[in-house]
Amino acid sequence: MVAKHVVSDPRPDPAALLALPTELSARIHASMTAGFDASLIARAEAIAPKQFDAVRLPLVHAWLRAQSDPAAVWARLFAYRDCVPTPRVREALGDDLTDALCSANALQPSHDQLRASLRLMPFAGLLLASDEVDARFDPVMGPGATTFELWRAIEITDSPRVLDIGCGAGSLALAAARAGASEVVGVDLDPRAVAYAQFNAKLNGITNARFEAGDLTAPVAGHRFDLVVSQPPFVTQPPSVTTTTYLHGGRRGDELALRMLSELPPLLSDRGRALALFDTADDDALIDRLTTAVNDPALRIVAVAAAGLGADQQALGYASTSHSQLGPDYAAAAIAYRDHLRELGIERTRHVLVLVERPPSAKAPCFSARVDTDGARLHDASALTELRQALDAAAHPDAELLQLRVRPSPHALFVHERSLAGLGDDRLRVRFEGGHASDRELSEAAAALIEILAQTDTLTEAVEHYAQVCRATPEQVAASVARFVRESLVNGLLVVSDRRDL
Repeated sequence: MVAKHVVSDPRPDPAALLALPTELSARIHASMTAGFDASLIARAEAIAPKQFDAVRLPLVHAWLRAQSDPAAVWARLFAYRDCVPTPRVREALGDDLTDALCSANALQPSHDQLRASLRLMPFAGLLLASDEVDARFDPVMGPGATTFELWRAIEITDSPRVLDIGCGAGSLALAAARAGASEVVGVDLDPRAVAYAQFNAKLNGITNARFEAGDLTAPVAGHRFDLVVSQPPFVTQPPSVTTTTYLHGGRRGDELALRMLSELPPLLSDRGRALALFDTADDDALIDRLTTAVNDPALRIVAVAAAGLGADQQALGYASTSHSQLGPDYAAAAIAYRDHLRELGIERTRHVLVLVERPPSAKAPCFSARVDTDGARLHDASALTELRQALDAAAHPDAELLQLRVRPSPHALFVHERSLAGLGDDRLRVRFEGGHASDRELSEAAAALIEILAQTDTLTEAVEHYAQVCRATPEQVAASVARFVRESLVNGLLVVSDRRDL
């Protein structure tokens, strides 16, 4: 009989962290003012960016080891998984904090060095604690790439009541609380996540946020919120992969996100809206999946979709998340993910920001829309506000639409391309700064109409001018102008400059 090897749980005890004396928690937070901040992390992240951690971390470690300040010790331990000689740790953290973190299993000995199982990351002016990623155990996640993306799309105004579904270590919930929300609730299936979020609230001196354990929206049934945010797990789950709950959203990957969307309608206040960010299969059924999940004709649904990765790259990325050392387990996981994606028929994904909201007024129309973008527009609150206004205008009937004043987007650059070799016809293209929309070629008719729209006060006046150019009557061109304006509002070529009575 072969004895089974039992692996001890390497994760920190968040309840022990929550029980730390206030002065020790304050010392952890003070590391930000001592240089362990977003600026230091940005400099480290600039080293061999977009490479797997197993490839780039040796260079990051070497750069940090060459620095003598305490902030470098904090970064080595809590951001970049480096082993640090015990005397240096005690010098930077102090004996009492070092001992307390060892007792909480947040620091673990390795010969004459210490290594952290606790992750600390600056985010939105906060310092947030979470688990390190370990494929053998379900970690509680702190701020990651999608967290930063979703936070850039969030606007906190008018002291909203905010709900964070699947809050993890409380990143978005606590950022919203600090940004001016009147009340914040975070929910997560994992009780360890709730303990981490409570510790992070204490760590950052936040008192207007509370956290509860439960499945999706169950802990807040009967309550309503002005803003709901979520970054649900969205990775496809092969049958052979049974760990990492934080990562997988179901067999296809988006099942959990769709179930979360189905529970949203009763949670939204009269001015309520929700923002969720996840990946899903790149196909024509996206809007159908979303509208079926939400299943409420009184709500607007907007999907802002950016191109995702191909299946091969997805498989490599998913496997590396759970197997950061890129060893044999990584190779097996990558093959399992790729085979699973092939079985599902998924060759590419879309990175989707989903907005669900109640219309701003009783007469405002409801609609569902998908907007494809080059990416930057997905992550910007001001651009999302522009898009919401544009879609609102585009949803009105022609008679109301023609009372608008529209202008070319301030982010649009119109470029006349001409071949000096005389090969091919001249072309007019529009390019967008910062990825606010997708670059495209314009026809002569579209270019002429854009120029007219830039110089007239209303669409009605533009129709009259365009009719003269086309040698037609306004009645003959009005429908085509309205159709062009709607399409251009949705794809970002035009913006509303005067809403008038809409």
